Amino acid sequence: MERLHGKVDLLVFNPPYVPSEEEELNREDLYAAWAGGVDGREVIDQLLPVVNPLLSIGGCFYMMVILENKPKEIQTIMEGFGFRSEGVILKRRAFNELLHVLKFVKVREA
Repeated sequence: MERLHGKVDLLVFNPPYVPSEEEELNREDLYAAWAGGVDGREVIDQLLPVVNPLLSIGGCFYMMVILENKPKEIQTIMEGFGFRSEGVILKRRAFNELLHVLKFVKVREA
C-alpha cells in the first residue's frame, strides 16, 4: 500500500454494514458479503484509519452506511483523521434498508 500513499483521488467504499453476530463475520458464503459485526462497524472501523494516508489532499472518500452504523460517529472520527465531512449526500431506500452515502474530503495529513 506504500506505493499508493497520497495518490488516490477517489475512494468508494460499500462495506458489509449490516449489524450481525460475531460468528457470521468469518463465514465464506453469502453472509460474509453483508455481515458487519457489532453496529455493522467491524470492517468500517478497520478501514477508517488507513484512508488518510491513501488519499491525496482534496481527495474524496464516499462510503455507504445505514443508521445502525452510527454515521454521526463516523463523521467525527473522519474529521479527527484530517477530513472535512460533507455529511449525508444521498439517501435511498433499497427494500427494507435506508441507505446513506457519506462524503469526506481530505484537507490535511493525519
